[in-house]
Amino acid sequence: MKKELLYSFVAMASLMLASCNGDYDDWASPQANSAETAAAKYGVTFSNGPEATTAMPDADGVIQLVTLSSTNTDITGYTVKSITVNGETIDATMDGSNITVDAVALDKLIEKQYNSRAAKARDMKVVSTVTINLASGDAVTVDVAGETSGTFTPYATPAIDSKGYYMLGGFAENGGGWDNTKPVWMTDNGDGTYTATVNTTSEGDNWFKFYMGSDFVSGDWDSINKGAMGCETNGDNSRNNFLVYPNDPLYTGGVQTAVISGQGTYKVTLDMNNLTYSVVRAEAQYYIIGNPNGWSVSDYTCMAYALGSNTYSYTTQFTNQWDLKILEAKYMNLGDNSWGHCWGGVNGSTDASGSLVNTDAGAIGPSTTGGWYTFTFNMNTQTYSWTAVTAPTTTYTNVSLIGDFNGWGGDVDLTALAKAPHNWYVRATIAKDGGLKFRANHDWATSWGTVKGGTIGETYYAAPGTENITVPAGTYDFYFNDITGNFNIVAVK
Repeated sequence: MKKELLYSFVAMASLMLASCNGDYDDWASPQANSAETAAAKYGVTFSNGPEATTAMPDADGVIQLVTLSSTNTDITGYTVKSITVNGETIDATMDGSNITVDAVALDKLIEKQYNSRAAKARDMKVVSTVTINLASGDAVTVDVAGETSGTFTPYATPAIDSKGYYMLGGFAENGGGWDNTKPVWMTDNGDGTYTATVNTTSEGDNWFKFYMGSDFVSGDWDSINKGAMGCETNGDNSRNNFLVYPNDPLYTGGVQTAVISGQGTYKVTLDMNNLTYSVVRAEAQYYIIGNPNGWSVSDYTCMAYALGSNTYSYTTQFTNQWDLKILEAKYMNLGDNSWGHCWGGVNGSTDASGSLVNTDAGAIGPSTTGGWYTFTFNMNTQTYSWTAVTAPTTTYTNVSLIGDFNGWGGDVDLTALAKAPHNWYVRATIAKDGGLKFRANHDWATSWGTVKGGTIGETYYAAPGTENITVPAGTYDFYFNDITGNFNIVAVK
């Protein structure tokens, strides 16, 4: 576009529009033309920068990721507008003809995308958009874009400790918490991963760290702390997280202490190949075997409701004074072999509380035939109790599932259990990730959910509440009690 045409624009607007054949309109308005097309028009080329293939550590802390060039002599330079790596935005600047990014920021982005801190070459798809600066003096800016590639290798990870790893923290196994003479040693799985099952001691935050076995000296914090490993942010309660180790070159804020929120049994996995760790609920699954399910070791409809801390309950009308035994899920459906694994008590006992045994276990029941009770048992202490409850006065025609998976319409009905009143069961497939609730009578007058943040996937239950229950896509057995609001959601494998 010539300057004199711009200067005469006001006087000759209609003539100029015709004379320019629309060129000014086309290229001064980026929304009318793609940035890729603009790059071709202006002869701009995007190519892999001199450090598009690189590994940490980087000498100057800056990665020259993309190089720009042009055959158009009217271009004097570029300004970065945006850049994405594998679809995620990262801050960038221009250094001459190179687009540069911070090396640490790129390392953290790549590790997050691959959920791994392993020192492996990771592929990058880089899409850059820049604004070109024109020497002609035209009052226009033009966005141009291009795609390049590369590989990035994160920092090398520390060698696996030949003496393994252990945990200290707010665990019953750790002497009630941080007893440096009672480490919780993790099981070596033989593939660079280590696992431990722990029982947390608080309903709030249970702080913990991992430690290298080579630095363990019983009772000696100075030695023990040399091998401490944790997370980036103090108090982080993430259930899946990156591990930070001593003198970590990427996370320079030091080793911080992680937490497990909530009292219960948890399986912790440490992955030293990828420098990650995960925390999942690990309560077992127990079924009521007795009058409520017809004394069947293959009928899965009467599952005890998990309460946390390896404690379970079942509330209904119990019709017999010798009503039930308890059987863990892994021993279900083994025919006659299942019976030897049942938990019970003194045969025929109607005591309000007692001890559980699984050798010559007898059937147990409440003191009143036909009474309404909550049966509670704790598998840590191997004890049980019966608590009388008021007979419910409300009976529901239906209890159903509704949520994102069915567009919050077209309820999926649960089946009422004939011999365990006010308990419901259904096996159903959830077509997509999302929230759901239980509700009564196909309307919203009465509905049940969970506490804020209650998510199925890392565990099979959550506390009752009013929020949506987040459930990943899959097929599940759904158990629900309309007296207590307790539920279990168990993935069908």
